Amino acid sequence: MIRTFTNSEHRFVLSGETLEHLDTAVWVDILRPSKDEETAIERALGIDVPTIEEMSEIEVSSRLYTEEGATFMTTMMLSHTDGDNVLLSPITFILKGEQLITVRYAEPRSIDAFIARCQKGATYTADGVVAGLLDGLIERIGDVLERTGHELDALSDNIFAIKAPLVDGAVAEKVSKRNKARPRNYQSVLEQIGRKGDLLSKVRESLISFQRLLAFGTEIAVSRKPGKEYEGRLRTLTRDVQSLSDHTSFLTQKINFLLDATLGMINIEQTGIIKIFSVAAVVFLPPTLIASIYGMNFEVMPELSWPVGYPLALCLMVLSAVVPYQFFKWRGWL
Repeated sequence: MIRTFTNSEHRFVLSGETLEHLDTAVWVDILRPSKDEETAIERALGIDVPTIEEMSEIEVSSRLYTEEGATFMTTMMLSHTDGDNVLLSPITFILKGEQLITVRYAEPRSIDAFIARCQKGATYTADGVVAGLLDGLIERIGDVLERTGHELDALSDNIFAIKAPLVDGAVAEKVSKRNKARPRNYQSVLEQIGRKGDLLSKVRESLISFQRLLAFGTEIAVSRKPGKEYEGRLRTLTRDVQSLSDHTSFLTQKINFLLDATLGMINIEQTGIIKIFSVAAVVFLPPTLIASIYGMNFEVMPELSWPVGYPLALCLMVLSAVVPYQFFKWRGWL
């Protein structure tokens, strides 16, 4: 799909979904172009439109370069950001003269929001559209990080069973007992930590690509001379990306901490289970020994002929089980 935008009557408007108004277009937005559309655009603009394979290459020279009088800048943007299954896809900004051409294969809401905001009033230049699009995409990354931070806080509360303080002490005690009785699903916790880690790795990759694009765009601005306002916005976006990168590092460290804490909790639970089996084995070992002794088939065993022999054996078995149990409890091992 091809959409062209132009300035008309002091407004930035959609001029059409064909190349008919290409001469007056300020922004040509190309979404999932077909082969025929690519050919038509290349013929009309005299540029080589990169394919999605070329846009996805990780070499800087394949993403940021100048060719045939046009500047190509590719970055990785986030879409489907409402959940953890975020899609990372490339978008290429092509600046040629006073025109901007964008090539993309995803539809993030931040771009649609920018288009709706542009059409409410004012006019835009190609460089202004670039700055606006970058601002919207980076702001969306910030929203994703903010949501992820809140979800990690909730996950931390779940792992460490941290509850909000209650005014009523009796109610608080009742809730505390109920929470202790409720087993925690550590498998679900590990799955959530894994999803958050994968999300942050995509965010980090996107931020790195934005950092490189902004550095390259700042260098290109020297020759294009778009104005101090545009250069100032690029510097502001660079600072925003740096702050988001720092916050991403913090959240990554928090994920590693929560992962280590979860594995530690699992080890503690496993140790507790093994301890129960060990104590049970020690407690039942003396009664088993006594029962084994009196279960031997020897002819001469005086206790077998005693009238109180059977009750005495039972009492010895119970006593031999109670004494180790009380000893373990006294030492605090239970």
